[in-house]
Amino acid sequence: MTRRQQGLLLDEMLSGEIAAQLRAKDHDVLAVVEDPALIGMPEEELLVHAATIRRCLVTANVRDFAPIHASWSSQGRRHEGIVYLVHQAFPSDRSFLGAVIKALEALLDAGRLPAESGEYYLSRQGA
Repeated sequence: MTRRQQGLLLDEMLSGEIAAQLRAKDHDVLAVVEDPALIGMPEEELLVHAATIRRCLVTANVRDFAPIHASWSSQGRRHEGIVYLVHQAFPSDRSFLGAVIKALEALLDAGRLPAESGEYYLSRQGA
């Protein structure tokens, strides 16, 4: 089965610089921080928005989004996938930005975004 073409939406805690650098490498990536209408949007509404614009959501907020995903799954609701960044793989240090960009680029280049309504825990490249 061929993987559908899909872009990313980076949650609010992720820098617009990540999106900008991935776009410079010809990837379809938007960041919440680049759209004032999305800033501060409640998590479930953000997942609805991502699904509506056919984008996989990238977030470090596993605590809130994993239960939303589980609830949606039990109700048969669909989304475009969620990619989680966890602190153990991506600590908040000076390497964070570069490590996230490298890992997301590898994921996009490999066409390994989660399937529809799937979840994926991003791993650090070269670790």
